[in-house]
This record gives sequence, structure tokens and C-alpha cells, in this order.
Amino acid sequence: MKSRSQRLPARRKPDRPKGADDLGRVFASVARYFALLSDPTRLKILHAICQSEQSVSAIVAATGTSQTSVSRHLGLLHQAGVVSRRREHSLVYYQIADAMFVDICRRVCVQIAGCIDDRAPLRDQLLEFAAQH
Repeated sequence: MKSRSQRLPARRKPDRPKGADDLGRVFASVARYFALLSDPTRLKILHAICQSEQSVSAIVAATGTSQTSVSRHLGLLHQAGVVSRRREHSLVYYQIADAMFVDICRRVCVQIAGCIDDRAPLRDQLLEFAAQH
């Protein structure tokens, strides 16, 4: 009796263009980068530090979010290279390290604000936010 591999023709993987794996890695990296914009808390944090470096306690006060949550989100943003941090005695200060990320955020806010009814308060808030950055 023939073995299964002798009876069936071997399956070929479909030909993939050279560099497709590289392109897949690029797209995966871009998706992770944009995923950082998908959380309102991270957007609040970015808003809080766009103009100047802020301590964690100042960011907590500005966002109205718990210190645990702010620290977790700051850790993700730092790991991604979007923010940098420095320690001064017992305080940790964060600032924007990736200006392009903030520019993307601002552009998206302006685009969304342009689609919102002129009378809606959210439109004014988004435009004000974008103008500050």
C-alpha cells in the first residue's frame, strides 16, 4: 500500500512576490503605530503633554484618569517611542518624542471636526485641540 505522500501530489505554497514578507512586516508595524491612537485615554495624555513636558501627577490631573491607567498608557507610548521620559528626584516627566505622531493626531482631529455639524460643540473642541498643537 502506498503512503499518503506517495498517493497525493505535493501541495505548493502559492508564489509570493519577493519582499511580500517585508511589506507584511511594514504593515504590521504601521498597524501597531496607528493602534496607539485608538484609545481615548492615550489621546488625552498626548493632549496634556503636546505643549510642554509634564509630570505624571500633572498628566493625571489634566486627564482625570487614575495614576495606574496613566502610567500604563505612558508605558505603551514610551515603548513605542512616541514619548520620552526623564526622572528628576522622585518625579517622572514625559514629553513628546515623535512629532509626526502628534501631527497625525492633529490632522485626524481636524478631518473629523470638518465632518461634524457646525453647531456641534464637539466640532469646536476638536478644532481647538488641533489648533493648540
